Amino acid sequence: MLLSEMSYRVARDEAARESEWALNIPLVAHLLNSGYFSSQVLATRRMLDKRRDVVSLRRLINDIRDNKSLITREVYVSFDGTSYEPALPEIEIPGLQPSDSPFSDWNKSRIRQERFDRLSGTGTGIRSRDDVINDSIFQKIDDWIDSTAASKLITFSHKYLAHAAEQSSIDPTMPTGASFAEVEGIHKAVAQSMRAIYDVILSSGIYSEVVPGVPLGFFGKVWDGTQLIPSAARMNKHWDEMADERNQWAMNLENELFN
Repeated sequence: MLLSEMSYRVARDEAARESEWALNIPLVAHLLNSGYFSSQVLATRRMLDKRRDVVSLRRLINDIRDNKSLITREVYVSFDGTSYEPALPEIEIPGLQPSDSPFSDWNKSRIRQERFDRLSGTGTGIRSRDDVINDSIFQKIDDWIDSTAASKLITFSHKYLAHAAEQSSIDPTMPTGASFAEVEGIHKAVAQSMRAIYDVILSSGIYSEVVPGVPLGFFGKVWDGTQLIPSAARMNKHWDEMADERNQWAMNLENELFN
């Protein structure tokens, strides 16, 4: 979803600068526009499909919610052998605190206990090994998705892309497209939801950037002899600016999830 949307925006911006560029040929522009929009609609439908026999983000959220009893506090803290209540380590170096060693058994347990306090809505004084994730966490993820234009895009796809709806069934006020801001809002909700699931709820311990990296030359030839081709430099700069903005979506994720 991100590669398609960001590539389209970079190409369209460059086409506006270069009147002789191939993307300004009406046929090429038509294919680019229709391909971009269709790919975003299809990706949105697939990610948010509620059926039980498909692989989708919605199904993942619902499966975890329905089976949250499997993710108890004890499982959350000790799934990889980390002690549930490790003894405070002895520090031999003067001035060094246990928290200075982020990979110590004690510190891993402390961090997971405190995170599960927020996931379960409990506190240090009332912890139980059988605590489970509060439903409000899943509701927050649902709210992220429901607050976007995703449902509008899915309805549009049913009427125009997947099926040829009768004219009488089409709401005349229903938009026939989606703005960049609406598509970006869907991407943000999907990215944050997935990261909340894997990084926080399932405690993957793997933190990566939201935008996948692309190889040098992704936008065509970069160098002409010893000179950097201006168009390639502009497109790479535009891409990097969008990537920096989108990579911020995963920052402070826990605060957004728990507030």
